[in-house]
Amino acid sequence: MKKDFWRDPLRTAMMAVPQGRSAGMLCAALCAVFAAAAYAMLREMQGAAVIALCGALGLAALLWGLAQVLRGTKEPALVWICAAAACMLAVAAHLAMLDIRPGRYTKMLAPLFEDMWNYEMITALAWEDDAWSGVYMIVCALISRLQTFSQLYAVKLFDMICQCLCGAAVVRLAKRRGASAAACIGGMLACVLAPTMLMNAGCWAQCDATFAMLTLWGLALLMEDHPLAGCVLWGLALGTKLQSAFLFPLLIVLFMNRRVSLRHLLALAGAYLLSQVAILLDGQGLAAVLGRYAQQLESARGTIGLSDHAPGVYGLMKVASVREFSGMGLYLGIACALIVVWALLRRGQPLCDETLLLAALLLAAGLPLVLPQMNARSLYLAGMLAFALADTPKRLAAAVALEAVSLCSYMEAVFGLTVMPMSTLSLVAIAAATAIALELVQKLKAPKAA
Repeated sequence: MKKDFWRDPLRTAMMAVPQGRSAGMLCAALCAVFAAAAYAMLREMQGAAVIALCGALGLAALLWGLAQVLRGTKEPALVWICAAAACMLAVAAHLAMLDIRPGRYTKMLAPLFEDMWNYEMITALAWEDDAWSGVYMIVCALISRLQTFSQLYAVKLFDMICQCLCGAAVVRLAKRRGASAAACIGGMLACVLAPTMLMNAGCWAQCDATFAMLTLWGLALLMEDHPLAGCVLWGLALGTKLQSAFLFPLLIVLFMNRRVSLRHLLALAGAYLLSQVAILLDGQGLAAVLGRYAQQLESARGTIGLSDHAPGVYGLMKVASVREFSGMGLYLGIACALIVVWALLRRGQPLCDETLLLAALLLAAGLPLVLPQMNARSLYLAGMLAFALADTPKRLAAAVALEAVSLCSYMEAVFGLTVMPMSTLSLVAIAAATAIALELVQKLKAPKAA
């Protein structure tokens, strides 16, 4: 080996198989190279060192997911470097959108940060603007304290790091169900390079990656039989965005299968209350904590109607009254969730991780189609779960369909550009959810536990 190295050092190094410490050193070196390159390219921007450091942290999360797949294999260093280069490009794509100043930031976030700065920290942490949830308000309160660094950059960098952690969670979920290395890495890269994932923060200054990161990692830990940590993360996710509750029906299945106990569910509730503790310290009372999502729904009912550029059954209705159909939609969504739970419990045998993931994808992709007051980002979590499962032609088609529907919804909501009629997008989304449901039924009908 040494003789070959001295004869052809570059080829020998590229064909070496990183293992253990050498793999860690390779990933650390790649992060350092990326940080130096990013700083050299962005040194004219405000806070270039911080931007480069955040980019390196995001890359480290992706490389950690990459190592989970390639560690223990006989893949040479060249394969590691090629995959790491794709991860670098994904992070660079997010950094390239830092200077985009979306209207949402100018009209909503910038005035919010300015108002928060005028109050003490506890009041800022308990801020109530359009009934936004606690964890998101905590992040905004901390960003409002930045004076020497661009707050716009802070929002986007925070979302980028959460997005990279989502990619690592997708790898964890795909690997858990036995997916191939190519499927794991492809799902991770799709999670950070898909147009909707780039646009969410880059063109919209949204932080949906925060709740998605907590939800995906909570699901991964629950599947790995770490119920306490998983429930705590789901409690924090609920304190970030209501859409995390799409997967909560699975808790019934896990509870009946003795994989989750009552104390774990209490830990979930405790984590949710902890994420809203600033509201209590500010003297707003327990009703403000427990009724926050009711306020969100009531506010949405008065402003966006049945949907806000969201595909679903309401996209097929030309005329529909909020008063009649909003209540019907809520009950229909609960009924659909309970039907999925009933189907899983009726199996009567332990369910494998792939079946649980299919059920999670069905809930995340199907419930937004029947629930009222959904927005264009309602399929955000479903897209990530679809990437974690996309290793067959049918699942890949469903993932592409969900991404295409989300992208068209984004274009209409952000830029006012109607790529396809909402009725057509609704039919495509319903077809994708139906395909996922049929595959889940097929899994549940298998002779052995699927």
